[in-house]
Amino acid sequence: MLSDLQKVINRSDKYQEEDFIHAANLLLTHQFIHADRSSHRESYFLVSSHVEYFKNLFAAIGWSFVHQPDEAYLGILPQGNERNLKLKLDESLILLCMRQMYEQKLEKFEIESGKAYTNSDELLMLFETLTGKDIPNETRTKELLALFSRHGLIERGKPDETNPKNVLFSILPTIRQVVVEDYIKQIELLTDPDNARDALNAEEEALLDKEETDVESPLIPQENDSMSQVESSNETA
Repeated sequence: MLSDLQKVINRSDKYQEEDFIHAANLLLTHQFIHADRSSHRESYFLVSSHVEYFKNLFAAIGWSFVHQPDEAYLGILPQGNERNLKLKLDESLILLCMRQMYEQKLEKFEIESGKAYTNSDELLMLFETLTGKDIPNETRTKELLALFSRHGLIERGKPDETNPKNVLFSILPTIRQVVVEDYIKQIELLTDPDNARDALNAEEEALLDKEETDVESPLIPQENDSMSQVESSNETA
């Protein structure tokens, strides 16, 4: 790969080796990068103009490369469970709810520049309706939003001026890359409270009944994610 990089650099009069290293590290840190974010923009255009190199680079370590030029984002997805971030139950369910909200707004033509604008109150209302579980408290809700913001799945806005506890945010199209059809099936089961549990198999029902569990997700583990889980465990203890 080093020889391939040198060949690419020799053909480029705009980028240097450190630019490619920075772009690769940005992908590893954020998983998804977006052209409309000032901190991502330069790396986005570097990667998008050298797609084959980065596709081969991440394929060499067993990861798939995603490029959606129409929606101006690109990213990487881990292959193999050992590289996946294990989500707690509430994290997994919130992720499912975000995908549900994105699809609902897409059907209603309420998507703007690929983004579904919403807020934490709407998210928690859907969470309670779909799962029948107690909603996360304010601190935990902020932790959840921070987690998915780090992975480039949402973009947080400012708190609602009339209700500071209600955090405005937008769900990005990258949500469709990580919440796959198996997850959507679980959401559809949860939306029918009368028949949901009859439709669940024993393993799925056990998963929903557990307060704490690890759910495999196509997200890359990050240092901040690990620290958050350690802090959460310490608080529980």
